[in-house]
Amino acid sequence: MSVFFLPQRREGASRWRAVLRRLRPRGGGLFDLLDRHAGLCIEALRSTVRLLDDLSDPDRRVREIEALEKRADALVEEFSAALLRGWWPPYPAPLLLGLVNGMDDIVDLAEDAAQSVHLYHLTQAPPEAARLAELAATAAEKLQQALRVLSRPELAGSAAALCREVDELEAQADHVMRSAMARLFRGETDAREVVKLKAVYELLEGLTDRCKDVAHRVESLVLRYGG
Repeated sequence: MSVFFLPQRREGASRWRAVLRRLRPRGGGLFDLLDRHAGLCIEALRSTVRLLDDLSDPDRRVREIEALEKRADALVEEFSAALLRGWWPPYPAPLLLGLVNGMDDIVDLAEDAAQSVHLYHLTQAPPEAARLAELAATAAEKLQQALRVLSRPELAGSAAALCREVDELEAQADHVMRSAMARLFRGETDAREVVKLKAVYELLEGLTDRCKDVAHRVESLVLRYGG
């Protein structure tokens, strides 16, 4: 007997989800904070690209990224406070907190990468290092576009497509990483340089991994709660 009622149940659940979408608050303030944080992610990653392109004054670039990381931390606190004040967030609060913390991990790792480049006294960055940073910066730009769709659930499809683009960029970074490591172990005879460059490569490659993690969070939100 339950087989005959299944379509009706599904139709009723679909109507109920549509009602909830119309009632759900837009959460404009929260989305603005997410957008600002995404902008800081992009700034930090673009600064990392510039650092690797020109290592003549690494201290200035590192200080720049450190300042961006502090601003990002402050935004996380502001976001958390705004979420606590809201009586009904646009998406489940734990998922939103996980999202903003995942984004903050990107800026934290950019800071770690920049500090390592400086502390290891790299005088010239291999092209693969700059390429890894560039891929991460592009991934962060895609993430910002996807995050902007969270306030418009009816555009869930475009957000999911952007998240898939982040996945593709992460796959490209994996390929660059493999090529970089192969060239490093084949061509570098100084063991100290191998250790330093390997550590820097791993941090830079981790940036796209962090972007991919956030993209999966965004995609999960729009697929589960979108229009």
